[in-house]
Amino acid sequence: MTEILEKKDVAKMFKLPKSTIDRMVTMGQIPFIRMGKRSVRFSRDRLEKWLEERENVEVTYNRD
Repeated sequence: MTEILEKKDVAKMFKLPKSTIDRMVTMGQIPFIRMGKRSVRFSRDRLEKWLEERENVEVTYNRD
């Protein structure tokens, strides 16, 4: 069974602020599981696979 992570765990794993993880969830740029209206969780296996697929891909954010 895969390990389920909270936002703080993902932020620590990727060495990013939690606000960046929030933005990535909002924009659909990271795989997540919605557990309610405001609660999300993450599968470690899915995140690791997603990260491997994203190697050498540049991500930019439009801050409008």
